[in-house]
Amino acid sequence: MKNHLVRKITRLVGKAIGDFGLIENRDRILVALSGGKDSWSLLYSLKAIQQRAPIKYDLGAVTVHPGPSGFDCGLIEERLIKDRIPYHLIRGRIVDVINENLEEGTNPCSFCSRLRRGLLYTYAADNGWNKIALGHHMDDFVETLLLNMFFNGTIKAMSPDLLADDGKNRVIRPLVYVKEEMTREFAQSLGVPILGCFCSYQGMSGSRRQWVKSLLTSIDKDVPHVRSNILASMGRVHYRHMVKRLQNKSCCET
Repeated sequence: MKNHLVRKITRLVGKAIGDFGLIENRDRILVALSGGKDSWSLLYSLKAIQQRAPIKYDLGAVTVHPGPSGFDCGLIEERLIKDRIPYHLIRGRIVDVINENLEEGTNPCSFCSRLRRGLLYTYAADNGWNKIALGHHMDDFVETLLLNMFFNGTIKAMSPDLLADDGKNRVIRPLVYVKEEMTREFAQSLGVPILGCFCSYQGMSGSRRQWVKSLLTSIDKDVPHVRSNILASMGRVHYRHMVKRLQNKSCCET
């Protein structure tokens, strides 16, 4: 592993932890490890910080098996055993459930995410993990904001620190300051096995996100820090200068 990459990513993750209070003493952090570059980068950056942090926290990883036989977690397990990272595999029927229940107009990837979250939340709560760490990076935050603005007419993105709807699980996203290109380089330097998505719906619902990615890449040529600026704007909202409707209809409204 390249030392400069470790320093660079752990500095950004450490800044996120400090800025948003993501990790506290005696936390038990469960990393959702999909086998992709982002979740691997998250796990090993938290492991590097754990070794020198002034606080103590436990770290583990969990993979939700989607069901298809082609999704083999054996190499993930071998790597984590070697590095002494607690690991658990949740076997689910996610693809089957999607096939059986998907309705017309429903986004299969969103449906899959909800099913995965449900399994993660249940496992974490049942096994004493008080925080679940997800590998969403800066690009994910920015793209989600723009997708909601462009296609849903809402200003809504992700939160680095979120209490789940069940009121029990807390979700943290320590890669908020890390660009996607950095996770790609970091995962390569780790030499970890990268697992892709084995779902038959892969790519069916990603066209809008890919369009936003391309748009940001185009804008980046003229505004080099566009992603960082958009991310920063999420925490600098001037509510007094936003559009706010009255609760009751105005006297002039017909």
